[in-house]
Amino acid sequence: MSSRKARLIPFLKRPSFDRKIKEVIGYWPKEAALYKLALRHASAYPFRKKKGERNNERLEFLGDAVIDLVVADILYYRFPTDDEGHLTKLRSKIVSRNNLNSVADILGVPNLVVANLKGNYSESIYGDALEALVGAMYLDHGMKRTERFITNKIVDPFLSSDNLVETTLNYKSEVIEYFQSEKTNFKFEEIDRMGAQHNSTFVMGLYVDDVLVAKGEGSSKKKGEEAASKEYYQGHIADA
Repeated sequence: MSSRKARLIPFLKRPSFDRKIKEVIGYWPKEAALYKLALRHASAYPFRKKKGERNNERLEFLGDAVIDLVVADILYYRFPTDDEGHLTKLRSKIVSRNNLNSVADILGVPNLVVANLKGNYSESIYGDALEALVGAMYLDHGMKRTERFITNKIVDPFLSSDNLVETTLNYKSEVIEYFQSEKTNFKFEEIDRMGAQHNSTFVMGLYVDDVLVAKGEGSSKKKGEEAASKEYYQGHIADA
């Protein structure tokens, strides 16, 4: 929940509105009405006098399905050795409301949403609006351009961030679970730190009964521990 209040934002005149949409999706809208509908939250319905679709819920439904399909397709080909469980976990993080809200905020969607909300409200309306915009874009521009938008604005930023360490196979968790099941004493310790303070590389060691069994490097201790865990996992656990 957020204390920020949604504002009822009148639609811009068509040329200006079209420019705003192009800034978000990268293409000029061919049917501006689709995008206006995509940005109309259900709370704005009392101000909608014309007949027809009153809010963005149907477009949100469509956009949600398109995003799921595109993300699944991308992950299937980019991670050919990952099993179904890891791909499902990664997809869930990418299409999560938290991530879509963040993408919507970066793209400036909150400034375009039309709503009539008072007091506290869920910021999910912005992630929902993003899904509705994807639905509108799919109807307006087809799958190819929509897939490019989803790839560039939703998937790639997520996969290039630290989130990837937490959502793909978590070697550290696998190693910890293995050692606990074997009732083995282990620990992670910093071996070395290289580079300037603001751009350090951490060398982390994995010790079993105080014996160094693996080490790894990373831009943070967490990433170094993950790298050390991966080395140990692949050398001792994966084929066990």
